[in-house]
Amino acid sequence: MEIACVIDEQLATPPRPDRAGGPRSGRADLPDPVEAAELGEAMVLALESIGAAVESERAGEAFFSLDGLSGLYGGSAGVLATARRAVGEGKALAAGRTRFAAFLAAGNWSRPVPVAALQPRLRGSEREAEGLVEALRRLGIETVEAFARLSADQVADRFGSLGIEALRLCRGEEEPLRPRTPHEELGEEIELPEGIAGRQLDRALELLVDRLLAVPQRRGRTLLGLRLGARLAAGGSWSVEQGLGRPSASAKVLRNVLTPRLEELPGPATALRLRAVGLGPPARDQLELSVGGSEPRRRRLGAAVREVRAIQGAEALLKILPVDSASRVPERWAMLTPYPEL
Repeated sequence: MEIACVIDEQLATPPRPDRAGGPRSGRADLPDPVEAAELGEAMVLALESIGAAVESERAGEAFFSLDGLSGLYGGSAGVLATARRAVGEGKALAAGRTRFAAFLAAGNWSRPVPVAALQPRLRGSEREAEGLVEALRRLGIETVEAFARLSADQVADRFGSLGIEALRLCRGEEEPLRPRTPHEELGEEIELPEGIAGRQLDRALELLVDRLLAVPQRRGRTLLGLRLGARLAAGGSWSVEQGLGRPSASAKVLRNVLTPRLEELPGPATALRLRAVGLGPPARDQLELSVGGSEPRRRRLGAAVREVRAIQGAEALLKILPVDSASRVPERWAMLTPYPEL
């Protein structure tokens, strides 16, 4: 089996400088953790869009098997070329017989491979991994090839379970890939004027919820979870995940659970973003209690909205959303937002 490794040179955790010839990956201008998570997720989604079953357990890294894709894209070279176009620039991509081999190829490690290459691949703590590498060097074992020639008994006696894990990596004895279950993630973002707060921020969230529910890719399905994020005026970003308890596509429900989270913003924001993490069954399959017999009318209205949008597009039905009636700029008094389906 041939495995491909994709490394985002901006997001991947760089190994410590290696006096034995290891590369220095990563840059000094790393994004903040929230932005890094967003960029890493975008890379994985790009790979999944070409049909790859992706394993991604570290920031800025992704592994997938070439075997099932070779027939679609004309062999391994075709798969790698397609993946390279999908993920875009700034990504190192290479293939190997195992994860470790693909990682070495993508990272352009020197030959013979120094034992420092093991450090970012071990599952133990950073301190334990660094201690193992230093111990190997003190014993005169400078390369992966030299380490692989040791017996398992020798390694287990001196280095324990972490040493056995490192030995298996060197010998290509790895577990099969553990790809994640692909999921759709829809998102919307809105730019904010400086100094926005209070009720205006609530209105911005209402607009964001309406836009998210009107995304055509949702196709009437409910949402299972949400991720509310912001780009901060002082630099950096903020993000929080919010479960819904039960699948929902109700704008009122989404606003009620998200509005209190706005109080957790650490400072003024220049942009607000909302993502739907996972999609559930269609909204028409939900059972809701209502007072006054309004449920049948609500269902008919929701079906009518979906029908019009399917024919005329997402912007076919809009409503006026009051934003800042006290503003001297008329354009800030109100905004048009998609009419809710429910």
